[in-house]
Amino acid sequence: MDKIRVERLSFYYGDKRALNDISITIKDREITALIGPSGCGKSTFLRCLDRMNDAIPNTRLEGKVLLDGCDIYAPDADVVELRRRVGMVFQRPNPFPKSVYDNVAFGPRILGINGNRELDDVVEQSLRGAALWNEVGSNLRQDALSLSLGEQQRLCIARAIAVRPEVILMDEPCSALDPIATLQVEELIRQLKERYCIVIVTHNMQQAARVSDRTGFFWLGELVEFDVTEKIFTNPDQQLTEDYITGRAG
Repeated sequence: MDKIRVERLSFYYGDKRALNDISITIKDREITALIGPSGCGKSTFLRCLDRMNDAIPNTRLEGKVLLDGCDIYAPDADVVELRRRVGMVFQRPNPFPKSVYDNVAFGPRILGINGNRELDDVVEQSLRGAALWNEVGSNLRQDALSLSLGEQQRLCIARAIAVRPEVILMDEPCSALDPIATLQVEELIRQLKERYCIVIVTHNMQQAARVSDRTGFFWLGELVEFDVTEKIFTNPDQQLTEDYITGRAG
């Protein structure tokens, strides 16, 4: 089932066009990877999916981004509700300087969940969903910043899913992690796709090949090719895609 449909999307920083006429359909309960060299527009595109670019001065967008058929850039769109439905996990772990419990409970409290038992249940379910409960469940009051980087990133994923989103955006979520922590997060991402639509930006083509169902290749603000991941990596339609994947371009 289609979750996100992007129609002829162009995005500008001032007079500079960062994305040019992007059209793509992202399916629910799949992992979509976005690959391409630095500065090609991958992260800009990702931030268009939850309107995070709105906070950047002198930017503008053309085209449509439809979430379940509704234009998220329509004048009457509820941006707060959009951010609940579409969560974001960033490149470096960014836990709040609070306890593990308070990190996960932050979003639910904003949504009005304040009963101790209900909040306890949400925190536990989210930490279990992020494969972190076994490490932190016995000491939820510990400082989140005392966790390892890999644990901090899984905590940020737990914080994202605590508000029960439908889509999770991930901007190079493993780039700051060691190989063991990277494999743990990749396994978590594969588990999460059973419940969420996931879009991940990565510079690691092996990671894209390992975890994603579909892959989009960006180059200089253009979406060069988008297809099933196996086809992209074994038999792409575009010569530029093959050149990038084999290291002859980029």
